[in-house]
Amino acid sequence: MIYGIGTDVVEVKRIKESFFKHGQALAKKILTSQELLTYKKTKVKENFLAKRFAAKEAFAKALGTGMRSPVNFKSIEVIHDTLGKPKIKTLPKLTSLVKSHNIKHCHLSISDEKNIAVAFVILEK
Repeated sequence: MIYGIGTDVVEVKRIKESFFKHGQALAKKILTSQELLTYKKTKVKENFLAKRFAAKEAFAKALGTGMRSPVNFKSIEVIHDTLGKPKIKTLPKLTSLVKSHNIKHCHLSISDEKNIAVAFVILEK
């Protein structure tokens, strides 16, 4: 049974402009410590940030809370399985909320082109 659906579209240009204005502080605000390790190795940093931003916003929308405690950029992590499929990993405080809503599975799709990043999340009970 579907609990919630969320989608988010990000204009990469906005992330790029924000990155030039705020520098690494933007990455540190959006990414978890594990994501920062991957981010440092990536070539197109603004697309990486845009996809993570979109994925986390889409998750918050699917959950129905938006970005408010305990849902924040640092409590949601985008990981990949061995085949490269993206997945959402929730960190401890958020995991408790997800479990309290009996959410059993999260489906995540993320994509980007030069100027756009998009994410789609389906949460299942």
